Amino acid sequence: MAAQLAGASFRYINETLYTRPSEEAVELFRDEPRLYEAYHEGFRLQAARWPQRPVQLIAEWLKATQPRTSVVADLGCGDAELATSVPQRVHSFDLVASNERVTACDIAHVPLGAQTVHVAVFCLALMGSNFVDFLGEAHRLLKPHGILKIAEVSSRITDAEGWDRLLHALGFDEVARDSSNTHFVLFDYVKSDRPSASLPAVALKPCVYKKR
Repeated sequence: MAAQLAGASFRYINETLYTRPSEEAVELFRDEPRLYEAYHEGFRLQAARWPQRPVQLIAEWLKATQPRTSVVADLGCGDAELATSVPQRVHSFDLVASNERVTACDIAHVPLGAQTVHVAVFCLALMGSNFVDFLGEAHRLLKPHGILKIAEVSSRITDAEGWDRLLHALGFDEVARDSSNTHFVLFDYVKSDRPSASLPAVALKPCVYKKR
């Protein structure tokens, strides 16, 4: 019964996070902080079934390719696992500060100055209906030619061409894409010198888990 209740809570919170703007998610967790832990417990159970976890691959990439002096923004960090896995300085942000490493905020409004990080990471974190605002905030945070690293559930990207147009319009150039995993895609983008253009209307399919 406890597992069923936990699963029901996860599905409800998950659907809320994917289908509503981030400011509503901030209010939800402010009013009911226990829901945040319920969500992440449900997520951990889901991710445990995957053959690989994207946060581990991103940590390996950072250690292998980025200088130790690089500054990283982990946007939608969960419990800040990335910060404890790499030698770089990582600023960890999420809706709730689950531990002392995490700064609570709306990812559309991150409390860091412009052009202050070398790498911005979204690891399964483009969840609000206003996810385009998150990407715009990452562009603001990144230094010139900084790297945007995205891990996203494969099934969410139903309009690949529209996705590509959106990132290009936001001022990012794709330099790598890894679709070899069965559950998620990894993208690498570089912040370009090109000014942002008018944005195409693009939606990411919400991850709505069905009751089993």
